Amino acid sequence: MALFSIVVLPAKKLVNGRHRVRIAVAHRSQTRYIATSFILDSLSQFRNGRVVRHASAEQINACLRKTIDEYALIASSLSYAQELSCTELIRYIREEKRKKCMKLDTVMYEYLNLIKEGKREKSYLLYKTAFVRFYQFIGHSIVLGRLNPTDIRRYMEYLEQSHLSNTTIRIYLTLIKVLINYAIKMNYVSYDVHPFAMCRMPASHIRKLDLTVEELKRLRDTRLQKKNHLLARDIFILTYYLGGMNLRDLLAYRFDKQTNILHYVRHKTSRSKMGENETVFTIQPEAWKLIEKYLSPSGQLHFGSCTTYEQVYSLVFRNLPKVGQMAGVASPLSYYSARKSFAQHGYDIGVQMETIEYCIGHSMKKNRPICNYIRIMQTHADAAMRKIFDQLLR
Repeated sequence: MALFSIVVLPAKKLVNGRHRVRIAVAHRSQTRYIATSFILDSLSQFRNGRVVRHASAEQINACLRKTIDEYALIASSLSYAQELSCTELIRYIREEKRKKCMKLDTVMYEYLNLIKEGKREKSYLLYKTAFVRFYQFIGHSIVLGRLNPTDIRRYMEYLEQSHLSNTTIRIYLTLIKVLINYAIKMNYVSYDVHPFAMCRMPASHIRKLDLTVEELKRLRDTRLQKKNHLLARDIFILTYYLGGMNLRDLLAYRFDKQTNILHYVRHKTSRSKMGENETVFTIQPEAWKLIEKYLSPSGQLHFGSCTTYEQVYSLVFRNLPKVGQMAGVASPLSYYSARKSFAQHGYDIGVQMETIEYCIGHSMKKNRPICNYIRIMQTHADAAMRKIFDQLLR
């Protein structure tokens, strides 16, 4: 068992003649030292392991005693401490101490960098906005371990007083909860009571983003004059025909004229989705008609002067609502409406939910026992897609 004591080492006198107080760690017949921030003017201010004849002696001794107790607790909680050398034990103690002092902004920047490395630009901006708002509310960088349910309750009240919608409040709270759970998983912090233990998330308003079959047919068949309107509409319809494929995945995919099979892993869940995460299905004739219209020699889709994801996303975002109005679509129209519509149309005609999840590249919920017994395959996806698209032929 490691022994801790307060010492001053005459041989390690500072350049100015003063002496630094250190904590000696005796472990496995070795002794190493951890420097503290306390400096004494002379050796006469230290006697029998205590600071004496110093204006702040009482406070310094109390702080040193507390530090030793903390180090001893960390060492005693390590089941394999006896297997470590004294130097290794000190390294472990310092690391645990650093974690306990982890600042909120430190974890925020670390998590944002992970998102940026994953090239998730939209997610990065959303998380950054949520983190900055929370940081502004706190007012300063606090130690992460000091967050408590009262802080979260006050933050929720602050968001409500900002006249934000329930959906926006829910998003901001959820992203902060994701950050805290990340810190817990990384062992940066532990809580006796989770900061969100008493938080009841506001119910989000479910927007009707899916189109009816008739609305989708009108959108598909509407004559458009402007090039950007036509591009936005074609991208939307192609997305629907490819099972609600995300725009980033659509632009990155290399289509092969020699095969009708599409197989991909969603960029959004490629790092988090466990097990079999590849979606495979036959590209239906309706989709090929649009693909060939924009297919480049490289096998990727090319939409005029828009060559990057940001440019294509901007084109769709700016023009799709106008196209929807021209087609007489009553529901708010966005790129995500293609994915929502595909899933809803399949559900409406009795396609199994698990098959729909497979087609759109969504994770099958593991809390449904049936998922332990069935496996969705390409044949199921092909049959489901054909059944869904046949509605558009009537």
